[in-house]
Amino acid sequence: MVTSKPQVEEQTSDQDNGRYLESSPIPETIIAAPAAPKPDFRLEKWGLISVIILIVIVLLWQVRDGVWDLISLVGDQEAVSAYLISYGAWGPLALAVAQLLQVLVAVIPGHVFLIAAGYVYGFWPGLILNMICIVAASQLGFALARWAGRPVVDRLADKETLDKWYAIGEKQGFMFFTIAFVLPMFPTDMMNFVAGLTGIRGTQFLAANILGRLPSAIMLTMIGAYGIRFESWHWVTIGLLAAVVYIIGRTVVYRIEKQHEND
Repeated sequence: MVTSKPQVEEQTSDQDNGRYLESSPIPETIIAAPAAPKPDFRLEKWGLISVIILIVIVLLWQVRDGVWDLISLVGDQEAVSAYLISYGAWGPLALAVAQLLQVLVAVIPGHVFLIAAGYVYGFWPGLILNMICIVAASQLGFALARWAGRPVVDRLADKETLDKWYAIGEKQGFMFFTIAFVLPMFPTDMMNFVAGLTGIRGTQFLAANILGRLPSAIMLTMIGAYGIRFESWHWVTIGLLAAVVYIIGRTVVYRIEKQHEND
């Protein structure tokens, strides 16, 4: 005769195990292995910017005497022209460095370089050289602002002015920056950095850069190339055109600012 006692003992054992499991504390969380640290892209970005700045400083240090001499002559067109001629085949490179600094450091007057290029190299070579230099420098300022962001641009202009032009540029985009480069009322060098903060595409800014800078580049290069052969009526015409551009510019700036205030 087979008894069921072992089954009773087995059931009792299972019940005891169940009570043990119920009474045993179950951890609410499972400690996972520490995740791998995420790369800090901000540190990588600033590290790369620091390397680029260091390279630029080293290059400028190598040509410091020549660049400083050229900058010290910016108020004298004839002196700038003579200086470029003295560099011979390296003159265009010296002009490119000077115009790059002029765009990035707005305190340097740029019109003297444009006139000097026309005087030394003639109208068409001077115009092409001027456009390549100033457009490339502007695109560099645009890229620097887009890469480095607002903290760097804040060091170049007061916050109120920067906020105003940023808000206008963000809304009007290509047309605004084209007008800003055409009209002398706008701080064109600062506009390179403002554009880099807005949503305008790089190709759009390049088009605005070329279209906006071309009229003044043509006029100043022409003055350098043909100024000594201009007759009185040429200068009167240039003066009248400059006055018309100034009046139109003031009107456009006033309307843009009023529209911004109303918005």
